[in-house]
Amino acid sequence: MKYICPNITVQNLKTTPLMSKIPLWLVLLVFVGYSVWAVRFWHCHVCQCCDGETPPPTEAKTTGEPLFRWMANTPEADANFAAWKKALLARGGQGDTLLITGWQRPGEPDGIGLARAAAIKQMMMPELPESRIRTAAKTVQDELAKGGPAMRSADYDWLKMVLAMEQGAIIESDKDVIFLFPFRSTEYDKDANVEEYLRKLVEKHKNTTASFLVVGHTDDVGTDEANLELGRARAQSIANVLIKRGIAPNRIKVESRGKREPVADNTTEDGRHRNRRVVITVKP
Repeated sequence: MKYICPNITVQNLKTTPLMSKIPLWLVLLVFVGYSVWAVRFWHCHVCQCCDGETPPPTEAKTTGEPLFRWMANTPEADANFAAWKKALLARGGQGDTLLITGWQRPGEPDGIGLARAAAIKQMMMPELPESRIRTAAKTVQDELAKGGPAMRSADYDWLKMVLAMEQGAIIESDKDVIFLFPFRSTEYDKDANVEEYLRKLVEKHKNTTASFLVVGHTDDVGTDEANLELGRARAQSIANVLIKRGIAPNRIKVESRGKREPVADNTTEDGRHRNRRVVITVKP
């Protein structure tokens, strides 16, 4: 079987039944219109250069860490800072201190390293209390230069809290206040810092409707029953101070968890010390 391809010419198109009914100028108009639309579509939606504009620059992704320019003691604004800060604070343990070491380059003013550390310190608060932040400075040599981009200008190190067994301590977090107790002790009042802290806490909330949840905890030395009793005695000793200072008893709830909720390793002295604690949670 043979297939014969007819010789199609413009003249033939003009004489075909369909084309004889459509004016040639209309066919050309449709073709030109489609061509213009196709070029416009590519220009706007593929190149994204409508009206002769160049494509918008793609913003570089940042980590959120504070960056400083040459001789600047305040960091550049960064929309990702909150997420970076949250991740940094999550790396710290209970009671740990954050050491911020600001960098200074040769040729920058003396003291700018400490100034940078101080600026970052302010950005860490109030989520991290001032008492748990230290600042330092050191000289480094890198690519930071006048007129150049902002660069990393600090180190961040968490310092573990190490206390002697007989010492007490106060630890603030964003939600609670934690009091550490000496071994087997229920005595808070031998520590003037604890007394002063409780006085200020009462002054702050005395004329409010805030309630206080006071929970005692212990290490794992001793029986469950003995530790529940010891935890309650510790919590009650703190509650008694709140009451003496002017907080109504019906605003205070005292509980004991004994040794059931450790926050540190009970096989070490430091870990057991961290577990001997009373936690005050103030609820508005």
